[in-house]
Amino acid sequence: MASLTRARATNPGLVPTAMMAEYYAQRASAGLILSEGTWVNPQSIGFINVPGIYTQEQVEGWKTITKAVHDNGGLIFSQLGHIGAGAHPDLQNGELPVGPSAVNIQSQSFTPEGFKDTVTPHEMTVVEIHKTIQDYKQAAQNAKDAGFDGVEVHAIAGMLIPQFLSTATNKRTDEYGGSIENRSRIVFEILDAIIGVWGNTRVAIKFSPVMLTNVGIVKPDEETIALFKYILNRLDHYNLAFVHIVGPSEDLSGTPVEELQENYFAHFRNNYSGRILANLGFSKESANAILKEVMRI
Repeated sequence: MASLTRARATNPGLVPTAMMAEYYAQRASAGLILSEGTWVNPQSIGFINVPGIYTQEQVEGWKTITKAVHDNGGLIFSQLGHIGAGAHPDLQNGELPVGPSAVNIQSQSFTPEGFKDTVTPHEMTVVEIHKTIQDYKQAAQNAKDAGFDGVEVHAIAGMLIPQFLSTATNKRTDEYGGSIENRSRIVFEILDAIIGVWGNTRVAIKFSPVMLTNVGIVKPDEETIALFKYILNRLDHYNLAFVHIVGPSEDLSGTPVEELQENYFAHFRNNYSGRILANLGFSKESANAILKEVMRI
């Protein structure tokens, strides 16, 4: 069961609620559940009423959920997320959100007063980047303490990690900017930190390489195909639980990733030999067609 934000942590501490435990327990027969995106620290908050996993009270709340899922025969991974420049000062006690560079991603944040346009964020220092990586590690430990079966790093378009990957939002000139290797550095440093808690086979990551709408200026560009080839080739040595790839929901014609229009998942299969979780809202027929396609590679 793929992640779905429900915004039901309706309390000041963003603590998981009894309603959430009931919701996940009802879906335990799905087998493996991926939780809703969950904030790794206060700076990562980008929408109202979405739970966190950075306080002990939140950990205790998640314990009731993992127990409910396990009692009903299911497994559940925690999806760890940080929205970066997609946040809004209204959700940050009046402070600017953080991002790889001082570039407005031109999206919207869901605040207590409704949707508001994003603002120009504070450019993270290297020290702040390292602190954020440690926050991911602590969130991973908290997820383990809460009884989750593993974790998935939330890295789809609009989140902090894709903001580092994008040439539109990452204008840095240090070790976290410029080249593909530098822009993707944070991906591997976060994974390395989390693997130190969980081990490789209980860690996953989710990407949406070709998302075009509702993400502001974080969109595919001329380096996207080469970027993900590099990332997937490196991830091949990580032995992760899986790499979660969201497929195209729109026609890619006329975009920098037009060549992926046909045989999309086969392209990623060609560049990654580990487990791929393909996500596109499949029917039985379309899912079987994808399986036949990639099995011919």
